[in-house]
Amino acid sequence: MQHTEPISADERTWHPNYVRYTEYIVNHENYAGLFYERGADRRVKWVVTGQSDNGKRRRSWWDAQCNKHGIKIEAGCYARIALAIHPTKTHTCQICGKQLRLEYVYPTKNTIAAITAQFGVSVDPFTKDIFQIVFDLVKTENDIRKLKHIFPFPLNALLSKDNLNNYLQTLFVNQSTKGFLSPGAMSNSPDRFDGYHSDGACCRHKTDKGRHKENLQRYGQDRRVYQNWADGNWKMADRLMSLFRQNGISADHIGPISLGFCHRPKFHPLTKAANSAKNNRMSLRDVQVLLADENDEQVVSWHSQFLWDKLKHKVANDKDAVKLSNLMRNNLHHILIVFSIIEENGYGAFLLNFLNPQYSFFDYQFEGFTPETGTYETVVTLPHIGKNQQNNVDRYYRVALEELKEYREIENRKTHIWTSNKVSAELKTILVLLNAKRIPEAKAHLDTLFQILAGIAEDSWHSA
Repeated sequence: MQHTEPISADERTWHPNYVRYTEYIVNHENYAGLFYERGADRRVKWVVTGQSDNGKRRRSWWDAQCNKHGIKIEAGCYARIALAIHPTKTHTCQICGKQLRLEYVYPTKNTIAAITAQFGVSVDPFTKDIFQIVFDLVKTENDIRKLKHIFPFPLNALLSKDNLNNYLQTLFVNQSTKGFLSPGAMSNSPDRFDGYHSDGACCRHKTDKGRHKENLQRYGQDRRVYQNWADGNWKMADRLMSLFRQNGISADHIGPISLGFCHRPKFHPLTKAANSAKNNRMSLRDVQVLLADENDEQVVSWHSQFLWDKLKHKVANDKDAVKLSNLMRNNLHHILIVFSIIEENGYGAFLLNFLNPQYSFFDYQFEGFTPETGTYETVVTLPHIGKNQQNNVDRYYRVALEELKEYREIENRKTHIWTSNKVSAELKTILVLLNAKRIPEAKAHLDTLFQILAGIAEDSWHSA
């Protein structure tokens, strides 16, 4: 099949509602001075590449807006200013023409599942916001108790029908709480004129092939590899996970990817419910298995190795293992912030050196798989070199960088980053070195930065 380049957002068919939306926005006083051009069809050229000259012109305008509105120019600032200056706080989807709110007001897939479980009703995604849903469902005190099973309200919260909206607004909508609520469109500044993806959340899962559920299943790849920049033979691990799924078993990572561990082909078999309940908390036994495995293979991703090495021998019981889990999760959060800032400053190519595309050129068959233990007798390696494999590599790179952008937009703006001047100074040095194309030195300083973060976490271990 002939390979064709993906159609850009400006080249696709525009819904008439979206055309009207773009004209309204470019003519609104809030966007006065923001660069745009028109094509031969007289439509606004909505998209520019962030690192192009025109993209830099737009970034300068967004920087000026941040300064004008008192928003510090840092990771996540463009998402904040895009929402702050948007005149209607509603976005029109380029594909279907639907209008959706830009705040975090729509229940996520997991929240919808929880609503169905508690109230016995189905909710169509991106049709009603959480306030409308709550108004329809919550009629009695028992309904409020059901809602508490969905949202983690503070234990001392005195919920009533009258103050539910205030709690939801303050604790979830204003905090842009990932995992519970989602916006109607994701931030994408300065690439898009208004600072938001052209596709609304109603359609983006269908039009962005990197996020399409069936696409992910076709590739059979665990998206957490992208999200957490995990080391390890991800292709072999994904193939083994597929075997677990085929046998109705949930594959529990011995060393969760979300804590900085490798995505490697070794899992504990659990029920889906047990795996969900465990979440990303390690036990003493998990740590012991990791220490033993470490004698023969890499178990933790390079960026998290610094902290693991400092604390791995201090775990004496399950409580210590949970404490280590929390510290490693927070440490990886900081690491991903660092990566996202590097990407935001235009040095994504530097970060691609830390991915593992080589595994795309192999496939694996497991022989003698035992579902009860999750073990296998042998694995057959099958080399594959061709256009499809290279396309997979390109997708691997693209989606990994997209995940950093989304992480920056969703996570960084609601969480305190760090208080260490040393970390900030190292990050500034890294950006200077990357600008000068002094790549080995930049990598050395990145290692130093992660060592500083590990030291901060180690201090927290001793003070806890």
